[in-house]
Amino acid sequence: MTVLKADLWAEWVGDTLLEDIHTPERPDPVPFLTTEDGDLETTDELDRYRYGKNNGEYLYLIYLADESVDTPSDITPVYVGESRNIGSRIYQHYKKIKEALPIDDWEDDGSWGSFSKYDHIAAVREAADSPLYVWILDVDTLEAGPYGAPTYRQELEAKLIGLIYAHPEYRNTMTNREFVPNQVLHEIGKAGGDWLTTESSLPGTSQSRPQDTINPGQHSKSELWNRWLDTHVYPDLTDESTADPVPLFETDDQLQVELTESGRLKRSAAVDERIRTEGRKCVDADGVKDDGYEGLLYLMYQLAESESGDQPLVVPRYIGKAEAYGKKNELSANFKEIAAERSATRSFARWGDGDYWHVGELSMALFEDDTRKVQWASELFEQGTHRLKDQVYLWTRAWNQDRHCGPYGYNAYLAEVEPQLIGVAQAAFPNQLLNKSDVPDEAPIHSTEYTFETVQ
Repeated sequence: MTVLKADLWAEWVGDTLLEDIHTPERPDPVPFLTTEDGDLETTDELDRYRYGKNNGEYLYLIYLADESVDTPSDITPVYVGESRNIGSRIYQHYKKIKEALPIDDWEDDGSWGSFSKYDHIAAVREAADSPLYVWILDVDTLEAGPYGAPTYRQELEAKLIGLIYAHPEYRNTMTNREFVPNQVLHEIGKAGGDWLTTESSLPGTSQSRPQDTINPGQHSKSELWNRWLDTHVYPDLTDESTADPVPLFETDDQLQVELTESGRLKRSAAVDERIRTEGRKCVDADGVKDDGYEGLLYLMYQLAESESGDQPLVVPRYIGKAEAYGKKNELSANFKEIAAERSATRSFARWGDGDYWHVGELSMALFEDDTRKVQWASELFEQGTHRLKDQVYLWTRAWNQDRHCGPYGYNAYLAEVEPQLIGVAQAAFPNQLLNKSDVPDEAPIHSTEYTFETVQ
């Protein structure tokens, strides 16, 4: 039986939140806020509910609910979050919402993002017929997430936000700013307080069916990672027309990376061409193209011998994205050089050699004792040199959810598929993946001490 993406959200809410609401021993639904003597306060029910929930693996949902909650459609999600100290986190939200009230006093100061998520939550509260409720979930009690695979709190947050944004009917009242397409954030920034009545131009994916006939509950995350590689990366390695695998850096026979005139690590000509070719599917001189390409998905990886020996083992080192849409301006600063077809590569879809982009930061870790990419330097380079331990490759593709799918088989926005891939790759290669965000607290990237002796 094919399950629509909308069904994943409905089934998960039905099995978790609705189950708690319909269980007499549970306090749900728990109202968030109340007004006492004209002053906004948290409710006594919430204070009892959140008390003592510290140092745990918690996900929480701020939501609206119909008077009678019988089905998932009676729930309107407003904000999804995660925290180890849920009591403090919820109280911080209350303080920020209180500062945002009354919403009539909100004024656009002319800067992007002045209509913050707390202004947004306050506006939703004032416009809704329902009070705001808070639901807290101990993620350790879950056997699986909405896709049927085991999950952790950071990954679960991202998955749920992706499923919610698949529904256009939830988009105006949903206030999350992370794991959301930049296009939506750009539209919120332009609309400000009028966002609640503004129609988003981003199409929904709630009615999409899985492109890959897969039952995630029957596969480990490592298997899901390998299946995704089989459909997206390995075909490029065997297709002579793609030139994959593409080395990330220009190196000599000893894997010493060449340097640019400015002393930064030099990307290979092949990877520069790949980034430009894929980037031009997303943007041109007029800005972001309207043809479904949201930006670039990329995988920095190395190759090793596989046990089967029939194809090399792809070892993921870093998974990321560069969206063509910006948050402040329609065209992301990461794509301006590509759109204008300039030779400059300061930002270059996040692989630029400027001080705040991947190659630039890595260069600074090697030569200037900068710590932002010390993990990359320690893992990829011989100590005190700019010589690679093993060859490093970059796979990058313009992401179009009508042509590509995530590791769970469904259409997914670029902002949605990135954390999904990090989750399955981290399960398959916990000691090799260098992503610091969207991984469990106990991931080796957080517990290993990385050092690098700078190049003299």
